[in-house]
Amino acid sequence: MQSIRPRESVILAENFDALVKWYCETLGFKVTDLFEKDYHFAHMQTESGIRVGIGSAKEMGLEPEDRSKNTVLLQFEVDDLPAYFKHLEAAGAKALFGPSFDKENKFWFGGFADPEGNPWWVVDKDCP
Repeated sequence: MQSIRPRESVILAENFDALVKWYCETLGFKVTDLFEKDYHFAHMQTESGIRVGIGSAKEMGLEPEDRSKNTVLLQFEVDDLPAYFKHLEAAGAKALFGPSFDKENKFWFGGFADPEGNPWWVVDKDCP
């Protein structure tokens, strides 16, 4: 069997330009490569190395439906989760749950959706 290597997770956007802008301004991603000739796709990365791709759903022949029913979730970690959720909500993200504190394992966790409804989970550095 061949070994697999990490690549970016891909988010298909209804409004490509608006979602790329939101990920840059709100989550701190930077566009590392942009394709706009034959199709719209942006390779994006944070300073900490999280990589995502954003593409045009329409150009891929898809019409996103209820994204809250996604069975694959993206997750990342922050230092101060309650403060981060305040930042997200001010930037138009929708809190899905939390921020909550797991008393037994002593860590913060929560979930939010980007402006198009794509769900993310967030935990703090103490999450096992």
